[in-house]
Amino acid sequence: MFQAATIQVQTVSRPAIEPRNAALDGFRGLMTIFVLVSHYLGEVPHGLPVFEVGWIAVIAFFVLSGFLVGRLILEKQDRANFFTVFYVRRACRTLPVYFVCVLVVFACIRLFARAHWLDVSVEFPLWSYLTFTQNAFVVMTGSIGAHWLAPTWTLAVEEQFYLITPALFFFAPRRRLPAILLSGFGLSILYRIWALKTGVVPDMALFVLIPGVTDTLTCGLLAALLITSDKVDWRRYDLAFRLAPLVLLYLAIGLRFLDGADHVLFRIAGVPMAGVASALFIVSLARGKPEGARLTSPVLCFFGRTSYSIYLTHLTVLGLLHGLVFAAQPDISSPARLLVTLAALPVAVLVGWLGTVVVEQPITAYGRSWAWSRERRARRGPATVSAGAVSPA
Repeated sequence: MFQAATIQVQTVSRPAIEPRNAALDGFRGLMTIFVLVSHYLGEVPHGLPVFEVGWIAVIAFFVLSGFLVGRLILEKQDRANFFTVFYVRRACRTLPVYFVCVLVVFACIRLFARAHWLDVSVEFPLWSYLTFTQNAFVVMTGSIGAHWLAPTWTLAVEEQFYLITPALFFFAPRRRLPAILLSGFGLSILYRIWALKTGVVPDMALFVLIPGVTDTLTCGLLAALLITSDKVDWRRYDLAFRLAPLVLLYLAIGLRFLDGADHVLFRIAGVPMAGVASALFIVSLARGKPEGARLTSPVLCFFGRTSYSIYLTHLTVLGLLHGLVFAAQPDISSPARLLVTLAALPVAVLVGWLGTVVVEQPITAYGRSWAWSRERRARRGPATVSAGAVSPA
């Protein structure tokens, strides 16, 4: 039984600066570049398949979110005001720039009278985006909705994940968490096998609902458990931990390119391979291994710090430029179209940076002013040992 405790929220005039892991920032930045390259040069009508690397980034983002949130929960769940501070900080971190982006896109849809280049095959209601339920509409309609807001289905999944995970970690005994998470990992794969074999659920449900991506999210949570454990013989398994990500990622890429057009084997086996690869690589970065040094460049760290706003706005920038110049949807079918696409890249980075410094950072700083209480609840399970500083979730 948990001891009852009065929840007290302490605020400070200047939020404490939390430690960041530059390698994890750089990794996030590299994945952001993958998304830009994939959406601008790969996933357009005349795009080049070699640039279609966005799927790697989506999996990595899910795993990284699971890792950062899982580690935060493990370190702070015994604080008396855990739930209050956790959700206030999450809201300040994720909601403001997201709401701005959604409202701007809906304003563009109205302003340009649903011009064909807006690429809105099916218009979801505004409230679905504001409540993070647009992924349910994706499944019901078989459409991604407004294309400029297509990336937001991943945010819907993550917001739903944030609602579930703290309660899971809070109430489940620490010693049972690995088994629970491994069960979730396996059940997610079985769900995809069942869905692909029976066709009972729409194909979209394999990608945009939590059951279909639980394996990647739990990879991050398992990595958080691993890095905070004092029972792992790191010296004995160090080489395996560092080589496995490369092997698994190459296998996942091979399955994607060698699989049939429906990518059945990739969906079943390739996705969890890429998830485990991301998790093990993140563990190496969190442990300060040498491979992280290549990810600490100022450019990658800049993209890492601005990744959220860039991720939300980059399709709007690309679509708006092509729409205003050519009255057409994005493509690279001619030198002129390619030139506009390349010009959209720095514009997207600039817009993402402005969203970060004007909207995201100030409100995130306010969220961090909600301090963790010094009063603690009784902890469940054995104590854990942290291993190095990690970028705040």
